[in-house]
Amino acid sequence: MFAEVADSARLALGEGPVWDAAAAQLRWIGIPDRCVLSHDPSTGHTVRTELDTVPGTLAIGADGGAVLATERGFERLDLATGRTDLLAAVEPDRPDRRMNDGKCDPYGRLVAGTMQFDEPRLPGPLYRLGADGGVSAVLDGLAIPNGLAWPEPDRLWYIDTPTRRIDLFAYPEHGPVGPLIRSIDVSRIPGMPDGMTLDADGNLWVAFWDGWAVHCLSPAGRVLATVELPVPRPTSCTFGGPGLDTLWITTATSSRHPASGLLFRDAPGAKGLPAQLWSGPSDG
Repeated sequence: MFAEVADSARLALGEGPVWDAAAAQLRWIGIPDRCVLSHDPSTGHTVRTELDTVPGTLAIGADGGAVLATERGFERLDLATGRTDLLAAVEPDRPDRRMNDGKCDPYGRLVAGTMQFDEPRLPGPLYRLGADGGVSAVLDGLAIPNGLAWPEPDRLWYIDTPTRRIDLFAYPEHGPVGPLIRSIDVSRIPGMPDGMTLDADGNLWVAFWDGWAVHCLSPAGRVLATVELPVPRPTSCTFGGPGLDTLWITTATSSRHPASGLLFRDAPGAKGLPAQLWSGPSDG
């Protein structure tokens, strides 16, 4: 059975879904579309907020505001107006690069990688924005930085898409990402690993670009469940809804598939975890 369409707003590249528990809304971004979408499941209503920058990821602030990782760096976002204010520039001398997928770590700091706008994809770092506005590079050599998930505060699951692996790293509270602990090889699963989320049991739900599905993997790498999609390019997923038991899936537009680029949902029988909030000032 396929996941069902949750909203009719079509994006060229939908990404970064996050459940905003305080607002009871699902929020996600359109990367080249330069927008944030906010969907209220209780009414089915969606609001589109236009941006003046290319977003890579969105995090909700502990004060109810929001922060973005964008082509310019880390920026505050006013969700009501779309106004952005630069918190910290990232790679200002590299207009050929932008920030991509990210999440807040267990300490309330936003972590996001950088990548080329176009080919060739030269490796770049993973950056972390502290609550004080300071930025540090914590992991280098990433081509297409994507899914992040922390099963424990000192452990980080990470996806650099071209490797076709999900790597588990040590994650100290301070300083760079620690040594590689182990990897899950997903090269036999159709498609390329993209965004992901954890459920309450510690299993990984991974969107596979050009794979037509989100797969649930155990920490040992066994496929436990599959949510199929009627479109080829799921980009990311998260759990949301009042019970955190709805899996929301963003997708990218693909020719010949009329539902591509839409938001999907499924009830796979698992529950997620609350989104970690950004602990710095977000002026929202």
